[in-house]
Amino acid sequence: MLTLNFKGKDRDVKFDYASFFRANKLFSTKNPETNASNNDGAGSIWVSLVTGDDSAIFNAVSSLLPAKATEDEILETINKYDGNISEDLITELKESSFFKNAAQRWMKFTGMFVGDKKAETENDKMELKVMKNTLEEVKQSLS
Repeated sequence: MLTLNFKGKDRDVKFDYASFFRANKLFSTKNPETNASNNDGAGSIWVSLVTGDDSAIFNAVSSLLPAKATEDEILETINKYDGNISEDLITELKESSFFKNAAQRWMKFTGMFVGDKKAETENDKMELKVMKNTLEEVKQSLS
């Protein structure tokens, strides 16, 4: 369990179903054809945290706090944290079967996309290489 100071009070939080649901609601991408949610917000938090994306800290903490938390309150909570918040979030994240399943789902679909993708330009080759490296990092984080 992780302890965050929110609005002056210590609050024990974990990546449970409520945070999984909130992450998908807040951070999922949308299908461009149907505008329906891809329900990949929780998976993207996992991927972002394990690959070192700084925005992942904000997104992860947002999913752990009440939905009514403002941007300023979330930033204040992060700034008050005593410790390595990124490492502690990753440790807590790995305890969650909901987020772990989301990361595995992300890996499956991204792997299918990368497996079928043909790199025709230098930019395509670079993009494909980055995706393969990201897949490997996520795979290692799940083991």
